[in-house]
Amino acid sequence: MSAGLNGGPPTRAGGDAGPQSQPPERTVRSFFRQWRHWPAHWWNGLTVAVGVLLVQVVVSHLAPAGYEHIASQLAMACAICASLADLPGVVTRNRNRVITGGVMALLAVGAVAVLHPYRPVMGLLVAALAFGGAMLLSWGLRAGPVSFAPILALVFALAWPPQPLFVVMASGTAGVLLYLLWSLLSSAVLQQRYRRLSLAEALRGLAQLLGARAELLGTGGAAHAMKDWLGNEAQLAEMLQTARDQLFPHAEQDPRSAAVLLHVVELRDLMLASRLDLELLGEDPVGQRMRAALVGRLKALAALLEEYRNAVLDERAPSSHGVPVIEWEALSPQDPRRRLQLVLQDRLSHLDGEVLAIGRALDGSHPLPAMALDPRQLQHFVTPEGWPMGLLKAQLHLDSPVLRHALRSALALSAAYYIALTLPWASHPHWLVLSVAVVLRGTLDQTLERRNMRVLGTAIGCGLMVAIAQIHNLTVTLIVLQIAVGIAHAFVTRRYLITAIAATVMALLQSHLADPSHAMAISERLADTVFGAALAWAFSYVLPAWERRNLPRALKRARGALQQYAMQAMTAAMTPAGALAQRMARRQAYDALAALSAAIQRSAAEPRRVRPPLQELLTMLDHGYRLMAHLSMMRQSLLRRSQDLVGDTIEELPEAAKRLQRALAGKEPVPHAVQALQDWSLLPEVGPLEDLRPWMRRRMQVSLDDAARAGQAAEAALEAMSAPPDTDPTASRLS
Repeated sequence: MSAGLNGGPPTRAGGDAGPQSQPPERTVRSFFRQWRHWPAHWWNGLTVAVGVLLVQVVVSHLAPAGYEHIASQLAMACAICASLADLPGVVTRNRNRVITGGVMALLAVGAVAVLHPYRPVMGLLVAALAFGGAMLLSWGLRAGPVSFAPILALVFALAWPPQPLFVVMASGTAGVLLYLLWSLLSSAVLQQRYRRLSLAEALRGLAQLLGARAELLGTGGAAHAMKDWLGNEAQLAEMLQTARDQLFPHAEQDPRSAAVLLHVVELRDLMLASRLDLELLGEDPVGQRMRAALVGRLKALAALLEEYRNAVLDERAPSSHGVPVIEWEALSPQDPRRRLQLVLQDRLSHLDGEVLAIGRALDGSHPLPAMALDPRQLQHFVTPEGWPMGLLKAQLHLDSPVLRHALRSALALSAAYYIALTLPWASHPHWLVLSVAVVLRGTLDQTLERRNMRVLGTAIGCGLMVAIAQIHNLTVTLIVLQIAVGIAHAFVTRRYLITAIAATVMALLQSHLADPSHAMAISERLADTVFGAALAWAFSYVLPAWERRNLPRALKRARGALQQYAMQAMTAAMTPAGALAQRMARRQAYDALAALSAAIQRSAAEPRRVRPPLQELLTMLDHGYRLMAHLSMMRQSLLRRSQDLVGDTIEELPEAAKRLQRALAGKEPVPHAVQALQDWSLLPEVGPLEDLRPWMRRRMQVSLDDAARAGQAAEAALEAMSAPPDTDPTASRLS
């Protein structure tokens, strides 16, 4: 067999899982033999659990006599807080995040140690830490794990009996430093594995998107299929950025992985264009058979991508290098759809070409062609590093959703602390603070989801603790605690219900180990969670950042990104500099449309009177994605067949791009004759392989129609959102 992804000898993960009737011990062995297929968050959770355990063991052996127990617990708690920022990624990024999270945790535990006797003042500290942690979100989602570190440190510190400041700071610093060393070591060892897993995830996401697209075509645009398609689009966007951050900084050392990812990005763009013109197939038996052929081809490509994913995980060359021949409907020369069939065939050939290019890049026996972008240019697509103060200053106004969330969090968490002091079970006021902190999110939609998962997860976790409490063995308790730490960390962004269950077990065991004289207050924990979830829900209506307030900005950003991409796709020269500008503009347009789509989805959970004009926004989004598909088709035509577009067609492109920009701004009317372009009988008389120019002109006309409709919908939405919510006539129509 030929060499694998990096040109090394091909290897396979030994052993298959086998049938379900196999003995449990054999199933367990098969599970561990498939370690190459473990996802990145499993590895991350495992390393975090081992690291926290090592911190506890080392500190307990090095601490002075009489302080072993409390020092190990303090060190472990601070290590857990620092571990929140320990995520799969580049070593330097991970190091900086862990250091930041650890320092903030130390500041929090030190402040609690000083103010522990002064409970009224402690509430002000809770408010300050909540405000400061939430303001860290000014730097985006990458600051999310770091922002929660001081809150979790506060909760842990409140669980300990009062300790001298020196003991707290010395133990906590030891825990953070030891965990930092472990994080650097484990991250460096797993770097290659993380990169391979990120590439495999991108291939899996693309295969799922192809499958969702096939389902959408097969069902004729059913609502559930459309929802799956949009969900897979958002998921793939996240996977692609994770893979960019992992692979592009190492493009010189591992060019094949970078090349595969570039092909994945191109394939996603081509797949978006696969939706165009399909309404011209018709609903008669001939049209249905043509549509079925398309669905079959997309599913075949999805299966091939899954094979490539398995090859990446198994560190071997792909075992399949071809796609099945499609069975096209035999159309008579008089059928106008014959010309459309040629267009679809050409489009599918490009899809096939990108998929097969991925297979060749994965196979080390094939020479690797020059990439479209060099390693220096690829750095433009990596998430920026650092903490520029300009991002924080930009949020210092009351319209900022970050500032409003920070103020809301400060009020909610301090109120939770003071309320907890008055409850009959006031021995654990920090639990109510924690419940509010983990449930209260920046938007009502996220808060409601967290509320439900947190209450359910806590109930299940408390049930597990009833059984664990029957085991009176310190070693078993410590092992269960470390397992809970790893699981809670691994699934926090994947399946929060699992994290909620593990976090409940971790919190109860941590509190018990910090002060063994107290019994495990399981019923109190459940009551605090229910009350805290209700309190967080109530505070989500304080200084709310309704999507209606922020959507105009997101809408203008999406429109501006589409305008920029329209100009770049149609006018940029086919040079390395032009290719970079086109790809940057394309990613910005995708990101802006995805952000707009996410905001629209979040608004569905908000009160009806403040919801945005849904119909206009969805219209803009639909035609915006259609415009992206048109631009993709024209960009591919210019890239592959620019020599066939000489003369007037090339000269028309700059003016056509300007018209698209004006149309998106709402300054270009919808063409009256554009509906004729949706009639298959009026397709160009010649096939696209014979003469591409009439097809390019038709594409420009149809794209102008979509741009104008998107622009008109955007203007209507902006006008509706500029009026007070109560006077918006569209709000009453929304359910």
